[in-house]
Amino acid sequence: MTSLSSSLAIASQSLMAEQAEISVTNNNIANASTTGYSREQVELEESPNNGVDITGITSVQDELLNIQIQQQTSQQSSANAQVNALTQVEDLFPSTGTSLSSSLSTFFTSLTALSANPSNTASRETVISNAQTLVQQFNSISSGLTGPASALNTDVTTDVAQINQLSSEAASLNQQIVQQQSAGQPTATFTDQLNQLETQLAGLTNISITHTADGDTISTGNGTPLVLGSESYALQTNTDASGNTQVLDASGNNITTAITGGDLGGTIQVRDNDIPALQTSLDTLANQFATAFNSAQASGYDANGNPGAALFTVSSTVAGSAATISLTTTDPTAIAASSVAGSDASGSNGNVANLTAVQNAALPAGQSATGLASNLVYQVGSLTSTATAASSAASLSLTSLSNQQSSVSGVSIDQETANLLQYQQAYEAAAKVVSTISTLMTTLMNMIPSGS
Repeated sequence: MTSLSSSLAIASQSLMAEQAEISVTNNNIANASTTGYSREQVELEESPNNGVDITGITSVQDELLNIQIQQQTSQQSSANAQVNALTQVEDLFPSTGTSLSSSLSTFFTSLTALSANPSNTASRETVISNAQTLVQQFNSISSGLTGPASALNTDVTTDVAQINQLSSEAASLNQQIVQQQSAGQPTATFTDQLNQLETQLAGLTNISITHTADGDTISTGNGTPLVLGSESYALQTNTDASGNTQVLDASGNNITTAITGGDLGGTIQVRDNDIPALQTSLDTLANQFATAFNSAQASGYDANGNPGAALFTVSSTVAGSAATISLTTTDPTAIAASSVAGSDASGSNGNVANLTAVQNAALPAGQSATGLASNLVYQVGSLTSTATAASSAASLSLTSLSNQQSSVSGVSIDQETANLLQYQQAYEAAAKVVSTISTLMTTLMNMIPSGS
């Protein structure tokens, strides 16, 4: 009887194991198309009594692939944020049509035309008009650069709010996973949800994840904690003196410059580095061009024979020059085309060569006005091209990694169907053993004489 009892126990354990296998397999098939679902499997181990024990139900995952997917997601989101922002900036620096380069060219072309007839009022008015157009180009582009920057501040605030929301949900999932584990219940569903949340967080900023007994610890790339067990730590925002939204950790420390990756990192990169660099280049061009042209004016005489006065008003410092550059006068006689003073000045064109030389002469920045204007177009184009290439590379990598992940964690209907048939047959076999042993035990019990 003891041997039969042991055999019955072993068969019963097998029956429960196969029942669990069937249940998990059916669940896999039902969730084959569920986004973020990882194939589950029953974990079995040999029982001390030679049977089999169910130790748990786990998700089939490759942790290294998860980390790589999160990293590539972070890089792609950062690149996409940069492309979206730089595309708006790129519109301010067209390579064709009306642009800063074309306005500079038109201005100097009108000066060359004035050289043929320096006393012609219409020609002088054209120079003034083109100078005004050039000034407006500088002003407009400088103003235009503040538009994307303002929109990016809004994006920073939105991203931080999303990070805080996802962090709170991740902390809650950590708590549920720990509770399920303590109760001996499956955690696979909650683990899948946590993995999805972590990938979404990676899309917002670079994160680091450490698995602990209390759940996943999640921090930003610079170590700022977002989630510790069942607790989440909300990031904060405030506005600095320049009007830019800054990111603070839960203790109020400014971590803006330490944020990389994800939509937030890409947004901050464009706002705090790319746009200021373009603005500095634009201010440098405005300041050095205006200074050089005013100097050329001073070497000649206006149509009234007076020493040439500054045509452009510009800041004494580079910063803000493009936004504030303006015409000192709109009087067409102020163009210092003459190289002689007095009554003969109106018919002289001796100083026009000095004025037009400003177009191609090297400025203190090392390039000519034309070269600096062209470089601005190249600068923004290069930034956009680099970000686009980074996005494409990350996209290809993500596709490859996702395919690898699918081969590990994805559900194959064909394979699961085959497994289901196998487990059902094993279940039927175990049930038959249980039934047979039960019958034998009943027969043996009946063979024992009553009263024995």
